[in-house]
Amino acid sequence: MFSGNHAISTRQLYRNYAAALISLAALLPPLVMDRNSGGSILTALALLGLFLAGTVLARRPEQKAIRWLCYAHYWVLGTMLVHMTGLLIHQFLLTSTSPVIIMAWFYLFCYYNLYKGLECRVRVSEILFPFFLLFLILLSALMYGEIEPGRLRDLRISFDRGNVAVGYELFCWLGAVQGLWHLHGSTDHAEKYPRAVFWIWLTGAAASVGFALFSYCIYGNAGHTGLVYPMASAMTLAHLPGNVIGRLDALFLFAWVIGLFLLCSSLFAPLTDGEPDTRRKWLLAALMAASFGAACVPECMEWGQKLLYYVTTPIQILLLLLHLALSGRKGKRLAAGAACLLLPLCLTGCSSQELEQQSLVTAVGVDAGEEKALHLTFGFGTADEEGEEPFETESDSLQEAKEQYWERFQKNMDFNHLKNFYFSEGEIRQEAFLELLEEIQVNGAYSRGTLVHVTEGPAGEQAEKEDQPEEGMPVHRLLNARYNEECCEIPRITEDGRYKGSVSWP
Repeated sequence: MFSGNHAISTRQLYRNYAAALISLAALLPPLVMDRNSGGSILTALALLGLFLAGTVLARRPEQKAIRWLCYAHYWVLGTMLVHMTGLLIHQFLLTSTSPVIIMAWFYLFCYYNLYKGLECRVRVSEILFPFFLLFLILLSALMYGEIEPGRLRDLRISFDRGNVAVGYELFCWLGAVQGLWHLHGSTDHAEKYPRAVFWIWLTGAAASVGFALFSYCIYGNAGHTGLVYPMASAMTLAHLPGNVIGRLDALFLFAWVIGLFLLCSSLFAPLTDGEPDTRRKWLLAALMAASFGAACVPECMEWGQKLLYYVTTPIQILLLLLHLALSGRKGKRLAAGAACLLLPLCLTGCSSQELEQQSLVTAVGVDAGEEKALHLTFGFGTADEEGEEPFETESDSLQEAKEQYWERFQKNMDFNHLKNFYFSEGEIRQEAFLELLEEIQVNGAYSRGTLVHVTEGPAGEQAEKEDQPEEGMPVHRLLNARYNEECCEIPRITEDGRYKGSVSWP
């Protein structure tokens, strides 16, 4: 199971579980972050700190029945996280691939990682951790120009019932690192284990607060409304100097998925309880196959959240309190204090988630339609010298236009290279414009760094042009203005094609 002295190093332990908490921090706190949610995030981190402190003082669970109650909790969490990872990859990377196929490959790699045992798993996490961390820091730094630190002055911290309830739910997810408990006593130097757990919690707390504030400085109070993965959408704003690569969110997701892969591996790993023998390997395969079947059901998130919030997490807390009570006088005092803190958490309710030919859309022009709400013009950029003729259609949404294009040409529109939206000046005052903004907001295919322009003449004429502007206002500022009830200035293109002045919206 282990090399040399049959123990894993605290460095390996830290890197494996710190990567897990950083991945969860990018996934969850930005989703609930608004002007009043600071208390929710602090509540979640406080509960997580208490739980991890308990795992340091309580002895490792050895009884078979208790271990399997913990394993059931990890199985539920792992299943839901794989489901979310599959949707994440499908929405932002492999848009033409079924989430079922994506999850099947994900489970295959997870099983292979677990099949090799704990030593292999922690070595994999140790190697990937620096790469994972540096990518997240690099991409965050490349978004500097889109961050508005002044928004932080609007933040409030409140611990009312609603915030505490959301904080508890966040804790249930962040508690995916509870598998640390089963490695208590397995590190190379037992006296270093408490310090490693503390640094794991500190890293997770810093990442949770950092990603929450980072997303707030981008979206404002409600700019993330409707987004399933706010941080992934935000990363579409990241650009290398000179726009060497148009969209860097793919690199961010690649690093992020590494962290989620290590986390899911850690959650499923206790099911083998050490170096698996042949019988346990078959058992692991059966449990992961059952998890895959559950993850393929769309309702699994709804069922899993109810189990997580009301059944498996409360059981985990009770098991920890029981072990603390059996761990001497100090443990009894901590157990009594934790029980008093947890009594007010009588929480209810959930908050709230064959290769085709591609036509690369580089610009979209939006004018008022005659028969339908919108007259859309799509300009394309291809590797062919002859290029591709612009496509014009009337529809009520971008998705409808995309389906019309598929029916006519049997080709799929690819928006990963989209540079500019052009809106006619009269169209931005219409109700259909707000509906179009909502579609752009919630669909990960549209980079939040795509530039927006208002045209005095037909917007379609600008979308058809070969030369496209490299500067303008990113669409995320338009979305933020809508949700935060602010005013923004959209660059104007005059009828003779000059970039002059701006239009105030709304």
